[in-house]
Amino acid sequence: MTSSGLCGLMGIPSSFSTANAAAVKTRHDPLIERLYAMTEPNSADMSSGVKRNALSVLMATAKKPKPAQAETLHKSTQGPYSFRDALAPLIQNPDKFVKSGEVLKYTEDYVLIHDKYPKASVHLLILPRDSTRTRLHPFKALCPHASKITRTKEFYDKMSEFVRECEDLAIKQLEELHKKKFTAQDLKVGVHSTPSMSNLHIHVISVDNYSEALKNKKHYNTFNTPFFVPFDELETITPEDARIKGGPVYCAHIATKNDLICWRCEKNFENQFKKLKDHLEEEFILWKREKTAI
Repeated sequence: MTSSGLCGLMGIPSSFSTANAAAVKTRHDPLIERLYAMTEPNSADMSSGVKRNALSVLMATAKKPKPAQAETLHKSTQGPYSFRDALAPLIQNPDKFVKSGEVLKYTEDYVLIHDKYPKASVHLLILPRDSTRTRLHPFKALCPHASKITRTKEFYDKMSEFVRECEDLAIKQLEELHKKKFTAQDLKVGVHSTPSMSNLHIHVISVDNYSEALKNKKHYNTFNTPFFVPFDELETITPEDARIKGGPVYCAHIATKNDLICWRCEKNFENQFKKLKDHLEEEFILWKREKTAI
């Protein structure tokens, strides 16, 4: 190939002289040097009679893609692993997490775990194991009147039984922790209208909102505004309710824009989370003081 033809392939004007090429060569670009050498009369490629062209050189010098690294993290059943899929391994293989204490109880229908970042003194999660529903929004998976999935009422009724069992375990934990007598009235059970995790889960949480992991306004409001939907209300939610309450605009607004209202005395702290946090500690002490000692 002539130097003018090579220049054309590289997008260099045909008037580009040998002197210009020599100047480019001094930049020590290996590819440029190799292409330039091919135009020299005494080059190995020319003298050996081997027919080469710029494309073959470019292909030979192109970087080869690195082989894909083997995936070492757990994967959920329906997508690549991410923090949103962190519940999947516990649902798939709960027996592997019993010894560590992460799994409190499991059956063929559900797994009960401690929330890794509890937002109250007791905070448990019920993880249904139905593979046809685990990746669905709670309204689609659990609401008989808002879901188009068949046998949703049957599934909701079955989960209701499990919820009552898990409430009993949560009450027992509260009593062991605080040495006081508690009832189901001291718990909240429900789902988030926009869940942060991919797998279906139901919160069983004490009402005290007392935890180091409760760190900001959004944490508090996701359990103390309509963002949190009580389990018993799921049975009556209509398709219109589901459309609005499950909408990202609605959920983002109430979680981040609603005022901070004390769960117990209903005092409005507006946007002052630090003051609310201090107040919650006072309410926690009063709440326990009202309970009968065991």
